Amino acid sequence: MDQEINRIIEDKEKIKWQGVINRNAMIFTLVFSLVIIAIIAGIFLALGTFDYTSNGVAKQGNGLLIGIVILVLGLAVISWNYFLAMVTEYAVTNKRVIVKSGIIGTDFKSIYFDQIQEVLVDVGLIGKLFKVGTIKIDTGKTKTYSTGGKSRRVKTKIMYTLLKHIDKPYDVYKIVQGCLSSRKESLYSGRADRESQS
Repeated sequence: MDQEINRIIEDKEKIKWQGVINRNAMIFTLVFSLVIIAIIAGIFLALGTFDYTSNGVAKQGNGLLIGIVILVLGLAVISWNYFLAMVTEYAVTNKRVIVKSGIIGTDFKSIYFDQIQEVLVDVGLIGKLFKVGTIKIDTGKTKTYSTGGKSRRVKTKIMYTLLKHIDKPYDVYKIVQGCLSSRKESLYSGRADRESQS
């Protein structure tokens, strides 16, 4: 068990599952992102200077400068995300789901089972390639945003907490669902205060 996660475990709280982002999926995402950034930056670097029109005025752009900026910013973002993924850990206890993250300091996010509205499993292309999946936890948190220009529309997006690219996602899903079911049973039977003993 990770010692930092162990420090925040309460009395009578038991770890049911613990895991990290699959390293092969992480490296694939890193390499794929680097290739995309290199292609985009390479296009601008190859252009040198180029002509374009802005508000009817002819202008010249510096492809070399744009390419270097894309390359530097892209590498910075990709590196940050990679190292963030390296230190991210997950745990499911009989009370909550824990997400440990943070490069500079250690951050913990706890989602207690009474906050969870829905749990989903998402297996995309990376999941198919590396036999991993992402657990999506809906706690009812949403984000509202607008799209379009003249015909603006307001949309709402569910803000899931993600356990990204984990091994055996369906097994983890069953563990979370089992804990949720135990929580509901203890609430209905008036034993919610003793759920930590299960």
